[in-house]
Amino acid sequence: MSNISSVLGKSRLGFLLFAFTITFCAEAATPLVLHIAPNGSDTWSGKFAAPNASKTDGPFATLERARDAVREQKRKQGGALKQPVTVYLRGGSYSLSQTVRFTFEDSGTKDCPVTYAAYHDEKPVLSGGRSITGWKEVTVDGKRLWATEIPAAREGKWHFHELWVNGQRRRLARQPNEGFFRIAAVPDLDLKKPYQTGQERFQFKPGEIERWKNLEDVDIVLFTFWISTRRGIAAIDETQHMVTLNKRSQMRLTDGFGQKPALARYYVEGALELLDSPGEWYLNRKTGVLYYLPMPGERMDNAEVIAPALGQFMAIEGNPKEDRNVEHLTFRGLTFSHSEWWPPTDGTADRYQLQGAASMPAAIQLNWARHCSFEACAITHVSGYAIHFSRGCEKDRLVGSELSDLGTGGIKIGEPDRIGNLPPGMKSPFPDNPKEETHDIEISDNEIRQGGRVFHQGHGILIGQSYNNLISHNHIHDFYQIGISVGWTWGYGKSLARGNVIEYNHIHQIGQRQSSDLGAIYTLGTQPGTVIRYNLLHDIHCADYVGRGIYLDEGSADIVVENNIAYDTTTGGFGLNYGRRNTIRNNIFAFGELAQIEPSGNMPKPAVLEGSSYILERNIFYWQAGQDVIKGPWRPKQRDEFVMRKNLYWQEGGGEILFGARTWAEWQGLGLDADSKIADPLFVNPRKGDFRLKPGSAALQIGFQPFDLSSVGPRTAGRRKAPAPSGAR
Repeated sequence: MSNISSVLGKSRLGFLLFAFTITFCAEAATPLVLHIAPNGSDTWSGKFAAPNASKTDGPFATLERARDAVREQKRKQGGALKQPVTVYLRGGSYSLSQTVRFTFEDSGTKDCPVTYAAYHDEKPVLSGGRSITGWKEVTVDGKRLWATEIPAAREGKWHFHELWVNGQRRRLARQPNEGFFRIAAVPDLDLKKPYQTGQERFQFKPGEIERWKNLEDVDIVLFTFWISTRRGIAAIDETQHMVTLNKRSQMRLTDGFGQKPALARYYVEGALELLDSPGEWYLNRKTGVLYYLPMPGERMDNAEVIAPALGQFMAIEGNPKEDRNVEHLTFRGLTFSHSEWWPPTDGTADRYQLQGAASMPAAIQLNWARHCSFEACAITHVSGYAIHFSRGCEKDRLVGSELSDLGTGGIKIGEPDRIGNLPPGMKSPFPDNPKEETHDIEISDNEIRQGGRVFHQGHGILIGQSYNNLISHNHIHDFYQIGISVGWTWGYGKSLARGNVIEYNHIHQIGQRQSSDLGAIYTLGTQPGTVIRYNLLHDIHCADYVGRGIYLDEGSADIVVENNIAYDTTTGGFGLNYGRRNTIRNNIFAFGELAQIEPSGNMPKPAVLEGSSYILERNIFYWQAGQDVIKGPWRPKQRDEFVMRKNLYWQEGGGEILFGARTWAEWQGLGLDADSKIADPLFVNPRKGDFRLKPGSAALQIGFQPFDLSSVGPRTAGRRKAPAPSGAR
């Protein structure tokens, strides 16, 4: 109380003026309404939805002009709005030539918010792309292609890596057209040092890599562990079938889970000679000529072709030094489309290609923003993440929106380096400052799909050093690495990722056998108060190792996992790679290809920590013949390493069940699974994803409590939503 009195004593007049402003605004009778339209003019007043008959007044033409008009209104009113403001955007396309920026000047208040909204069910599109026209048919090396000249590309002013034709992403010419090559041999690889810094060259099979023209345009994309990296070509030895990269890269897979080592997979892209499949394109940077091989039935004389020319649509940024956050801004019903940001070529590119591509920028960025919302919006056709609630964000929302065709990922919350916890060799330039903490962000009722199209390790939602966030009722699908990732501390060190609630999300089609070490929901570090509940997870498949429904990775601790369904995975519905005091209860884990559950980890229990790695209780494990219950080095060193009790196990068709090489009696003889049972849970139709229990189910005898997932996924009316499988009910 004494601190509050001191503050008021120093600024009592300012406080009273603020209170008066809030009261006055709340009683204001007439909101301010402005308009923007593609046929508007920034010289007009913006007060009208359409131009008048004499074309002397009407809507604004740009978002920036409307923003500035709101600033002018605030200045006229003494620096604080005295009425709510709504800026309506008419339907049509708005070309953005630069990032639209909002600062403290653009803030509203709780009672006088500022809203930018679509006008009456119309669809305004804010585009960072440019249309490409002037196509002509050409013949190149016997191939019938279409081509057009782009002078800005020839002059080095415009180099893009993405192209969209008739609203669909088209693929840069690559080889192989489907799938991957596998490195044949790595002459410099030391098998005793699998995690060494990487190698500069590898051997390929004949025909996979050639001395194509314009090799400087070519990228080799390598898939190792849980990341993909892009490398240029420095040299090719066609006699030895050896390629030297422009920078070292990991080329060997190793997993620590008993799998056999393997060499990396890769593909090559960016050569005119590789343009051989409908829908592929290539840009010759020297000549500025863009080549394209149309899809069947596609006519280039009337096709809409767009390439990105802007790196970021919008930046909302407050001033933390003066405690001037951006507040109470809402964007509703807007579509943001076509952007590209590309890693620099100055040697720092790899920081953007690490786990989760966590350093990759977003098309919409918020810093020091409070009570700001994006509602019923769409963000599509981007190279990085769609949106990032970065530093100092609090109580912001993304609801009822669609994020699609994402070059990297969907949403980032917080920063991985907030407390300096970065991968080896990287240091955070930011101090341990509470003003930078991001928390209480709501992500609900969104569809997030088609991720990792360029940088394949992108996540649907990535929560870094951030707390008390709600991730609820989202539909996340078609990613190559992870659906939802929570936490950014490896081990038991300091972490801000606590109190996050992950619930009622429908996550599927993750991994797609392209990457490894992945899961639908993934965690890192100590997270008291974090709860993962009521999620439907399925079709989670890795390429070489570890594809789990729920994956508690290094140091995951104090997390509750309950009332989830995870089925059709590669290596199980649940797995933990060392952690403490986790509770895994009342879940259904089914149809893991290799196993239903994996071991408790590969690190010893620190003496300073008490409690088991996890308590696994009242769960149902269900699999078909040929699949195993467990996989990995189950070596309980002491009784409290993990606790398993009151679980139900069943293999379709019955038969003897082995826990590794142990019989049920031997397994229980280790002190595991007391009061557990082997019995048919009597699911209604598990092969069709219906995991409801029939009357008389043995699951009730172990204390399993049936739960309802019929409301899983987005609830917002009018948004696109895939129906939940019957297993959710």
